[in-house]
Amino acid sequence: MQVEEAKKHAKSPKEAVEAIKAITNILPDVAIVLGSGVSALTDLIDSQTISFQDIFGVSPTVAGHAGSVSVGKLAQNKNVNVAVFRGRFHVYEGHDWSVVTLPTRLIHAWGVKELIVTNAAGGINQSFNVGDLMLLSGFRDFISEKARQDIVEELKKSPEPCQSELSKQILQVSKNLCEQTKEFRPLAQGVYAGFTGPSYETLAEIAVALKLECDAVGMSTVPELLTAKELGLSAAAISVITNVWKEDVSIHGHEEVLEASKAASKRLDMLFSSLLANKK
Repeated sequence: MQVEEAKKHAKSPKEAVEAIKAITNILPDVAIVLGSGVSALTDLIDSQTISFQDIFGVSPTVAGHAGSVSVGKLAQNKNVNVAVFRGRFHVYEGHDWSVVTLPTRLIHAWGVKELIVTNAAGGINQSFNVGDLMLLSGFRDFISEKARQDIVEELKKSPEPCQSELSKQILQVSKNLCEQTKEFRPLAQGVYAGFTGPSYETLAEIAVALKLECDAVGMSTVPELLTAKELGLSAAAISVITNVWKEDVSIHGHEEVLEASKAASKRLDMLFSSLLANKK
């Protein structure tokens, strides 16, 4: 489907909610958006899976983004309902802001109270390792049209904070997991820089991100977080560090990102399962 056709067929948040409610009457307590190649919470019980096409009228076009929403419960805690969005829309696919932010606006219109966004990101903090999970403490916007039109002013700003009661809960759960099992690495924290893509960041862009004290770079998540803030939706975000930039090491492409995402997915699944198991 061409970009203009996608925009023409995209539903409004209200229409998307109606499409979901026609299939399931479950109201999620938490919504989780999974990034490129990230897999988690595949064993929900009493679940139903709905395609993005049926909900939004348009589907993602990027590898590693299944384009479906699974709604169900965790076996360890049947009192909590969760919606897992397996994929997202990107600006670099040619979608405009209204389509890219449509899932977040649906989540709010649906009545979901909490949103966790994940992404596959490149680490530029040299202390990071491939497969680390980074809880966003803040982010920089180089994706929205407003930011790109006034890039000088954007560069003068401090990072947008990304801290909430939800992010505090995630941090505590990660500390508990580190004490319980050696399989779970300590959760890193840092600032994420969102660029439009689809090509990986140039050396100049990486130099700017480093100067601005960013820790990871990617091509998503910023639209969701800006929209969540605008709507008053409690949100947290986690990056899966799929590669770590070094001057003498080449980055091979999207396939490498997908492989690293798979390797880190087990830890992310542990984190989400533990978080949801302890929610009331």
